[in-house]
Parts: sequence; structure tokens; C-alpha cells
Amino acid sequence: MPPLKHVVISAAGIGSRLGLNKPKCLVEVAGRTLLDYHIQRLAWAETVWLVVGFHEEEVIEQAMQLRPDLIVVRNPDYARTNTLQSIYRVSRHLNERFLVVDADTVIEEASFQAFLRAAEKHPELVGVSGYTTSDGVRALLGANQACVTGFSRDSQHPFEWTGIAVITPRMVVDQPIYVYQALEPYLPLPAFELKAFDIDTTSDLDMARHVIANQWN
Repeated sequence: MPPLKHVVISAAGIGSRLGLNKPKCLVEVAGRTLLDYHIQRLAWAETVWLVVGFHEEEVIEQAMQLRPDLIVVRNPDYARTNTLQSIYRVSRHLNERFLVVDADTVIEEASFQAFLRAAEKHPELVGVSGYTTSDGVRALLGANQACVTGFSRDSQHPFEWTGIAVITPRMVVDQPIYVYQALEPYLPLPAFELKAFDIDTTSDLDMARHVIANQWN
């Protein structure tokens, strides 16, 4: 399996539901910003692409201090486009698989390293989590929980789509749909359980601070 070389961090969104008037990647949890956590755990990557939009100057300033060689990709239409379209601004320049990470995601380090090891065996890989949030998209898993077979907004399903995945450029389209919707034509896809979740609301942020302080350390 070809090694992963590229990572795309999506950090262009407004994060209106969180209500802090700042990019979610600059929210601090346990004394560090989410962006700080991401860039540190991605030190192995040959190329890190960071898609920015909302308050881009602040995000770029911190990102360049953390990793001066990362590639900044601007999405000036961030208010009218979505995460998939931000990823497309990078994927159109790639011809091999890459890792996508939402910048507002909290990830437990050991499970992320295990995810990367699993990606050495699978050309594509979808991260799912048993940590569920207030408005998360649930992932439907097949036999032995080995594959994602669908996605749903129905909260009865126990696993959530994390926004973390190894995908190929052909799976990314320049359309106003969600990332998981772009993946649906390619299902089933291999699944891997991570300890991770998005921070979309203040209750998600409270959960992040709690689990990092009491469960992941």
C-alpha cells in the first residue's frame, strides 16, 4: 500500500453554532488549541494542506508558527461553501490518496496512531466513533463492524462519522453536499473506530474538556 503523504485540514468554517466568533480550530482545550493538537500529530506528513476562510489571518498566523512549511489554501467563499468544497480546492491538485481531518475535531492520540496503522492496509478508510454529539451524523456499520454501509441522522445508531478519513481525489466533488454524502456512492468502505468527535456546540466543547481531563490522560 502506498504510504500516506498528504493531509488536508479543513479550517474554513464559521462555527456559528459554537457562538465564540472565532475559528473553531483556535478553540483551546486543556491549554492548547485544536490546531496545535492537529499539527503536532501530523508531523509525519510530507505535506499538510490547511484550508482557511473565516478569520483566516489568525489561523494562518498560528499555523505558520507551528509548521512553517504547510501549504495554505484560501477559500474566500467559505460563507457559501462547505467542507467538501474546501477539500476539493486541494484534491483537484492531487493524484493519490490523502487523509482528511476536520479542524474542529478532538482526537485521542493512541487511537489516531492505530487508525494510521490500519490505513497502511486499506486504500480508503473511514473513521467512526462511539463518542456521539448533539447533531452528529451516525455511521451504519455492517457485519463485525468492519465496514461503513451507510450514514444517517437517526440518533439510535451507536457510531458517529468523525470527519476523519483516508480517501482518493475521485471521491471529492465540487458540489454543495456533505463529505459523507460524497462517500455514499463508494460504500461499503472499511471502518475504523477512533476516540474522536467534532466540536459544534458548547455542550460538545464541555464534553471535550471533560474527556481529555478525565479519560484520555
